[in-house]
Amino acid sequence: MKSWMGTIVAISLGLAALPAWAQSGEASRGQRVFNQQCRACHTLDKGGAQTAGPNLHGVFGRKAGTGEGYASSDAMKASGIVWDDTTMAEYNRDPKGKVPGTKMVFNGVKQAGQLADLVAYLKEATK
Repeated sequence: MKSWMGTIVAISLGLAALPAWAQSGEASRGQRVFNQQCRACHTLDKGGAQTAGPNLHGVFGRKAGTGEGYASSDAMKASGIVWDDTTMAEYNRDPKGKVPGTKMVFNGVKQAGQLADLVAYLKEATK
């Protein structure tokens, strides 16, 4: 019995230590997160408007601060970020912590499950 309990505790601690982006997210739930927390400033459609924030169409694989038609901050341009699952999750968890000097006023998605869902949705919706 003791060995099973130790194994269960070790597995639980290991899973809890995983970063939020390592959890698999569900795009349909991520769409709700996007609509509630991101849509006011971002569009996703190819050729969509640049609003308070950049249009995110085609963002995965792109260097931060290089989206056409949007005046990104010098901090974002100099960040060296290339958007992928990891960088997208890290940035959306704590934008100002990841890129001090960013123009983004959003404080971040703090719940790991919501963050994973948001990244899954953005990966799908911005293709």
